[in-house]
Amino acid sequence: MTDKGTAYLFIDDIHIESLEGAAKGIVPAQKVSDQPLIDRDEPWEAEWTIGSYINVIYDNEENMFKMWYGVGRKLSDARGEQADGLAYAVSQDGYHWEKPVLNLVEDNGSKANNLVFPMFRWGAGTGVMKDPIELDPAKRYKMLFMFQSASMRFAGIVQPVCVAYSSDGIHWNVPQRWLNPVIPEGSDTHLAAYWDPNLHKYAVYLRGRPNVRIICMSESDDFESWTPRKIIVQPDAQDPPQDHEFYGMSSLAYRDFRVGFLSVFHTLNEGWIAQNQIEPWMPDWMNQMDVQLTYSKDGRTWHRAGGRERILVCGPRGSFDSGCVYPPHAPFVRGEEIWVYYGGSNDLHGEPPRDGEPVRRGISLAKIQKDRLVCLRTEQEGLVTTVPLSIEPDSLWINADAIGGSLQVELVDPFDRVISGFSKDDCVPFTGDATEHRVRWKGDRRAAAGTSGLEDKMVSQSAGTFKVKVYLNNAKLFALYTGK
Repeated sequence: MTDKGTAYLFIDDIHIESLEGAAKGIVPAQKVSDQPLIDRDEPWEAEWTIGSYINVIYDNEENMFKMWYGVGRKLSDARGEQADGLAYAVSQDGYHWEKPVLNLVEDNGSKANNLVFPMFRWGAGTGVMKDPIELDPAKRYKMLFMFQSASMRFAGIVQPVCVAYSSDGIHWNVPQRWLNPVIPEGSDTHLAAYWDPNLHKYAVYLRGRPNVRIICMSESDDFESWTPRKIIVQPDAQDPPQDHEFYGMSSLAYRDFRVGFLSVFHTLNEGWIAQNQIEPWMPDWMNQMDVQLTYSKDGRTWHRAGGRERILVCGPRGSFDSGCVYPPHAPFVRGEEIWVYYGGSNDLHGEPPRDGEPVRRGISLAKIQKDRLVCLRTEQEGLVTTVPLSIEPDSLWINADAIGGSLQVELVDPFDRVISGFSKDDCVPFTGDATEHRVRWKGDRRAAAGTSGLEDKMVSQSAGTFKVKVYLNNAKLFALYTGK
């Protein structure tokens, strides 16, 4: 982020005193294309499927984008019988990707492919990170991966979690001598691990046990010894009946928050669907997967965000991502946007596409504009009143979308008295769409007058502290800035 001033976002309620006719909401991330950026287009991929779990970074040291993405191969026609490996791609601009022939891993009798990790039975969910604090070059890249051997079938869905290291993200070393598995109890989702500088620990998101679709977290000092998992996000009474299965979660550090991207599996009864089929009368959400937002201020205590609306949505019927969209290992900030690569498919979770078209899967990109994670919005007229904030009245900026409506600002003192020169009527209405718009005022602005006694003393001691009233008419407010 490039601005040097103070930013007031509305992801949580700390800056909000009251809302009248306004509510929190989400503007979905904007997809850059209706086609995948990565599809099956190499000869060695003919029998592969592109998996749902992807890992993307922009490597500032090498000035390039890097992607590790899951690919699969059928073991049999039985449900769930698949082996999963890890493929590698690079890009200079994040849009056009190359799949280098690495000659490392044999598949279908040849090493002429872009695999960096072999196919394991039920090995989906591999998480890759580049460690910002690692001093050992051989462990700069870290991986958590799952597997299940044929002899483990009796245990059901139990996939132990193991660790691997790499110096370049391409050549991987799996430690031997009984280190693995590092999490024997296993999981069954994307293993989103990261270094948390606030906790001074590594963290990873896992399923509950035994394979309960809730979000748990485990912590480690060395990426090898992990604490027992603790529940951090789970469905509650505010979730509709079809939204009671949380598939996985990833996150990124953003301003004062850690923002989570929560995969929600929409189904009323997966057991019934597994024995039957999606029927035309069923709602479009049946067995779809999409993404909601969560947030935390400390990395451990998590909350739902934005009225539980979707930040990443499935495409329309007929699109490659009409059935499911999955968030990446970690979205990241690029310039003044959040880039969210995602895996998309037109098939539903565990079921074929509902309109009978061939299965299609791919990887694409969606973007979130600067600070546009959660908005305060109205369809008609509404009022947002903040708590007292440290504001410079002549250097006040808004991040807002008022296309088709309008927005005006007013400043009041801690006693709700309008500051002279900064009333609603003094504010030039905003009717555009901008991530940074300087609030403009009409005429001369004069200091507040008419106070006396104790009130005068309190106001003088809180100089520069004002409540901001934002009058919205069919508009969205994402953030306030001051001191830019």
